Amino acid sequence: MKVAYKIMLSSLLIFCGTASVLAQGSATRPQVPLPDGKLRNVILKNCVSCHGIDDYAFHALSRERWDVFLDEKHAGQNVNKLARGDRNLLLDYLADNFGTEQSPFPRSYIPPAIDTFYGEEDGRVALDVTCTECHELDRVYETRATLERWRVLLLEMRARGATMPDDHDLERMAEWLSRVQSANRFE
Repeated sequence: MKVAYKIMLSSLLIFCGTASVLAQGSATRPQVPLPDGKLRNVILKNCVSCHGIDDYAFHALSRERWDVFLDEKHAGQNVNKLARGDRNLLLDYLADNFGTEQSPFPRSYIPPAIDTFYGEEDGRVALDVTCTECHELDRVYETRATLERWRVLLLEMRARGATMPDDHDLERMAEWLSRVQSANRFE
């Protein structure tokens, strides 16, 4: 039994290390859900055929600057002009969700390879020190997510002021959370 456990643990560590190395080659992108209602239709009709809405999260602009940005971004392109009501709806959404009060998502974050991993106790201590600065841990324990989603959440939290000294600490936390709070974990 102990031999099987050691083999399984070794395999898991090799898998996690490999996954970390594979992830190192691609930049992390924000994950912006499509809004509901009429705005959803406006975005599907006018935006997503050329770019994803996650691109919006790379900016933090005022409503006026979003208005200029949309014109600049689409200058010289043969795109349909938005109806005034649709444009106002989109501008309100952009200013509310990606306005000057928000922090833009980092454009250049590439997950570093990690070769040391948090054990159960180290992960819980790091979680307690980092996350409880702003909220209760129930929020974390109720979440199930993939490694990429945990990474995005941690980057968003760091942008809001959470203390994570460097990218390696962030990656170790994302890897640990993806193990103990996996999207595939059943309760």
